[in-house]
Amino acid sequence: MDAARANHRAMTNRLKIVAIVLAATVVTPAAAAELVRKATLAVRMAPPPQGVAGVQIAETFPQGTAQAIGMKTGDVVTSADGQPIRASGDMAAYAASKRAGDAVSFTVLRDGKTVKLGGKALPRPFETYAGATVTYGQIPFAGGLLRDIMVMPKGVPTPPVLFLIQGFSCASIEPAIASDPYRQLGEELVKRGIAYYRVEKPGMGDSSGPLACTDIDLITETDSFRAAYRHIIDDKGIDPDRIFMFGHSLGGIEAPVLAAERPPRGVAAYGTVLKNWADYHLDIGRIQSFLLAGADPASTFAATEQNRDLFRRFYFNNETPAALAAANPAYGPAMRELFNWDGQDKMFGRNFRYMQQIAHVPLAAAWRGTKSNVMALYGETDIVAINSEDHRLIADIANFFRPGSGRFVEVPATGHGMDLIGNRSEYREKMIATGGNPGSSPFNPQVAVELANWIKSSMARPPVRLQADRQLPQPPAG
Repeated sequence: MDAARANHRAMTNRLKIVAIVLAATVVTPAAAAELVRKATLAVRMAPPPQGVAGVQIAETFPQGTAQAIGMKTGDVVTSADGQPIRASGDMAAYAASKRAGDAVSFTVLRDGKTVKLGGKALPRPFETYAGATVTYGQIPFAGGLLRDIMVMPKGVPTPPVLFLIQGFSCASIEPAIASDPYRQLGEELVKRGIAYYRVEKPGMGDSSGPLACTDIDLITETDSFRAAYRHIIDDKGIDPDRIFMFGHSLGGIEAPVLAAERPPRGVAAYGTVLKNWADYHLDIGRIQSFLLAGADPASTFAATEQNRDLFRRFYFNNETPAALAAANPAYGPAMRELFNWDGQDKMFGRNFRYMQQIAHVPLAAAWRGTKSNVMALYGETDIVAINSEDHRLIADIANFFRPGSGRFVEVPATGHGMDLIGNRSEYREKMIATGGNPGSSPFNPQVAVELANWIKSSMARPPVRLQADRQLPQPPAG
């Protein structure tokens, strides 16, 4: 136990030191460059006819490169820039490599004939919001540039600004579909006179540079959000007393760390954790399949206990997946099942160091030090975050140290994606009936309503900046 505590302290100090080093070195010569918009093909793909190699175009869409260069529904793309196209993944990778103005060339089969197509790539359409102006910017970071987007409601001179800190996945904050919850959240906030700010993770969206989201660790990702926070204050001139951080899912781990360093007006979290990440991960194994599909909890609890030593060695001893797999033949299959390990350095699609570092973030200390108004939001049917316990405790910590600053809100019938999915029993029955594929559900605007009401009430009263003068009992020695 003493060794584990010492390791935890050492890792926490290392995180702080590396973060400071990164923060001091993010301004690079790339700052002078202009961030060019990513291109879009704007097609829907399908498998080719029997016996034909390539990818068939099922549909082309307006404002896209494919339609502009003359690509048609039914064409079978066999090559791009002279390289063979064998599957839809090849087309997606090709499209992702292009920016607006780049030359593109395709060979397609059309009505049994080979046709050459070419031209200039067109940019992805820019976002638009009713009653708002949308500004695309860029932030120098670690030898590259991050794309940021500010949506400002018209007719509101100095609106409060919600700064979204998105969740775990490596996905663009510019959703491709109008029903995406982050898009819906922004629309609801703007309607209520609240500005909406986002920044891409390294390597995502229009962002450029040497870093890829799937390769970076948690330290680097958090520092990219730190650079964006500094940017909207120092470069955009927005007073932190008008800024509200909103950490969704794993973003709720990063938000209080940043807020404790430089307090905004408020910090909110939805669908996050407070307990140590390793304990949370064990809970996922113990409980989630029961909550989702009615699996036997006695069996899942027993099976999870068999992996406790693996979790200890991975999360607290910081052993690499390769070393663990070599040390115990049972660990490799267990990591593939429980961590979605790819056999190399990725777990759940992220670098394994990212996973390890989450377990060393001192979350209770971060929320204690968050000298801002606090709201912990929990969806009643959020099976990913398991239950409301951690969220209630986040608000309780805020209120203990700064009475009146914390608020807990549970949003009925709402899931981890801020979607309206019914209560827990209803959702479980739906999961069982559909074989685990219940389909998409609409965004629940009540999430935005709760956030907007909290933001407006927080703007009406200043946060309690100083901790209460308490003589706190010390933990027992040893």
